[in-house]
Amino acid sequence: MAPANRPKRPISRLLSALGVGAIALATGCGSPCERLRAYVCDGRGEEYCKQVDGFLDTALVGEGGAKLAGEPREEACRVVLGNVELQNAYRHKAKEKLLGEPYWEVAKNRKPAADAKTDAKAEPDDAKADAPK
Repeated sequence: MAPANRPKRPISRLLSALGVGAIALATGCGSPCERLRAYVCDGRGEEYCKQVDGFLDTALVGEGGAKLAGEPREEACRVVLGNVELQNAYRHKAKEKLLGEPYWEVAKNRKPAADAKTDAKAEPDDAKADAPK
């Protein structure tokens, strides 16, 4: 039981406030392209964000390399925001092009060096000499 001096607040108000908050988090604030810009900028300052604008203009293109605008551009931004791998690719590619930071790659995806042995299980030359005959 609630104390007499405590105001009664219906639980429905609390639940509706939580629901509105969850919807706001899910949809985000601003247009999809503004959210993508903020993600790619990564808090690096307005000067870098201006460069990111130029990067996104060259990255978000349609057929024939024409710069996207309006609803097609918003849809392209929605697609990128809907895929975490694409989001990270845009962020890292911008850093690579604008800041000169190297793009990371997974070691298993690297091509082997030309001078490296191709057979990892090959025995060393001295092991063959020690083998019984």
